[in-house]
Amino acid sequence: MNFEKDMKTLTEIPAICGHEDKMIAYVLRRLEGLCDQVHVDRLGNVTATYPGNDKEAGSIAYFAHMDEVGLIVKKVEEDGFLRLERIGGVPEKILPAALVDVHTLDETKSYRAVIGNTSHHLTPADKKFAVTTIGELYVDLGCTSKEEVLELGIDIGSVVTYVPNFTLLGKYVASKALDDRMGIYTLLYLAEELPKTEHAATVHLIFTVQEEFNIRSATPTFHRLQPDAAICVDISPACDTPELKGRYEMALGKGVAIMYMNFHGRGTLGGLLPNPKLNAFLEKTAKEEHITYQKEVVLGVITDDAFTQHAGTEGIPMAHLSIPLRYTHSLAETACQKDIEDCAKLMLASACKFGKHVDLRRGV
Repeated sequence: MNFEKDMKTLTEIPAICGHEDKMIAYVLRRLEGLCDQVHVDRLGNVTATYPGNDKEAGSIAYFAHMDEVGLIVKKVEEDGFLRLERIGGVPEKILPAALVDVHTLDETKSYRAVIGNTSHHLTPADKKFAVTTIGELYVDLGCTSKEEVLELGIDIGSVVTYVPNFTLLGKYVASKALDDRMGIYTLLYLAEELPKTEHAATVHLIFTVQEEFNIRSATPTFHRLQPDAAICVDISPACDTPELKGRYEMALGKGVAIMYMNFHGRGTLGGLLPNPKLNAFLEKTAKEEHITYQKEVVLGVITDDAFTQHAGTEGIPMAHLSIPLRYTHSLAETACQKDIEDCAKLMLASACKFGKHVDLRRGV
């Protein structure tokens, strides 16, 4: 793995929810020669399976999502402007004046555009400090008519993604779509290392789709595989910036986080309370391997494992590894390279150490 090259490539691939085909194709190319058992389901979830050397050792799965947040065209105005809806949790406050790529319906081409922002000189006083809602926003494609837009292959249903912008910030990296291309990076790291590493248990690497939209699209894969344990790899908001300092303990540069609870924070959409013994196994492994880690409890975050834990006939013991991330779902998400690499190391070490001796039964 080449961190800078791989992360730049991963974040440049457009893969908005439900439109992950370019990322699926990239993952399949990367898995060529590294895995003999690759499966793509009808939703697009990709599974790479590495059999263990002990049939009694069971199986463990690691999973991360390929998709990213973005927008979709809901209307083409007669004067060529595009109206939008959000796909996933796009924060409206960051959108005015943002550069975006508008993709043709067949997704073979994209065109650079800007999301309109009322000229400062003519903005009324009562609007200068207000967030422009998604219903008010529009995309300026440089076209002057609806016909001109349609001739480009853009229409209702065309998706809109943030412009690729991978940047090194000292020991940090900033980019759109670090959520969850960092997780995909760690899975690809395992894909390269597992063929040359002894592991008793069978290991599944699962690259999932549509996490940012419905959080449930990985469930069929877990019904099919029913692993003995599974570990989700995703992001969690870092709370080391001035406005969030002290809210939670998550910080850049302090290692991967072992999550003890996450929760959406509204209604019954839920979250994950991980298997205590699986968490203890991860902590023990991190200590034995001298891998830096932190602990996480957070409200406002939910991901695939909230629902995949219920798969199969008996449920699946789940744990969650988080990579701290600043400015989530924005145009310039920011993370620390060391935290990403610590996450990958803990995943590999735990895959190699997992086996029948790891007792995940409840009530025992």
